[in-house]
Amino acid sequence: MIKVIKINDTLNVSFDYDAGTVAKIKTIPGRKYNPSNKSWDMPLQAIHKLKDLFSDLNISEDVDQDYVAPKYDFKAELDNIKYEPLKKFAKWGLEQLPEYFYEVAASSTGKYHPAYALGEGGLIRHTQAALRIANELFKCETIQHFDDTEKDIIRVSLLLHDGVKHGLDGSSHTVDTHPLVVVDYLVDRYYDVDEDELPVEVIEIMESDLWDNIESCIKSHMGQWNTDYKSGEEILPKPETEMEKFTHLCDYLASRKMLEVNFSVEG
Repeated sequence: MIKVIKINDTLNVSFDYDAGTVAKIKTIPGRKYNPSNKSWDMPLQAIHKLKDLFSDLNISEDVDQDYVAPKYDFKAELDNIKYEPLKKFAKWGLEQLPEYFYEVAASSTGKYHPAYALGEGGLIRHTQAALRIANELFKCETIQHFDDTEKDIIRVSLLLHDGVKHGLDGSSHTVDTHPLVVVDYLVDRYYDVDEDELPVEVIEIMESDLWDNIESCIKSHMGQWNTDYKSGEEILPKPETEMEKFTHLCDYLASRKMLEVNFSVEG
């Protein structure tokens, strides 16, 4: 029997060890194993996947079995993008991302991000925070002199930078090469669709230097943390241009535990 309870805004799943059950649990994006009590935490949205995978569920009465995670529309962030084709491209890009992007925490372990970026929807809040930081720093001419197009490129890069953070299969942990994965993912989505079905703005951006700049900002957003943690081999490019460095800085600041973001105040 698999027991499913709700703890705060998270599902907690426990069962007697069985290799087949564990293998199925590992297909659920956003899951996290708790070695202390041998249970699994996962987003509320995972109740649907659990019901698809298992017939022997003991579900607590306070678990909403019809729960649908609210999907943040990024309207406020998109409205800050001045160049209309880039705005429409960013909206298209967000629509291509895996569903788990809208559900999981920013940190799979909880070690490396502030409290607001943890729990269900944490990755969305991290993305929002990175963009808010960018927009605040754009006001400071002492540290940057980007023109409007460059600012928009940075905004689009930050919107999409962690879009496939858990890989194509929804791994339980951050995929080290996720900056490369999301770029390849978007390129594949672009070429998988017949040109007649794509918004003309998406074609315009993907076939221009604008995409090249977005791509390089995304690929290098991890900054100095660009090596494989086991081998020490460099697996990601380091930022070199001012736009790449600025994108990394915004992502870095949005991951610092000492900084909190007040989401009740317009950013």
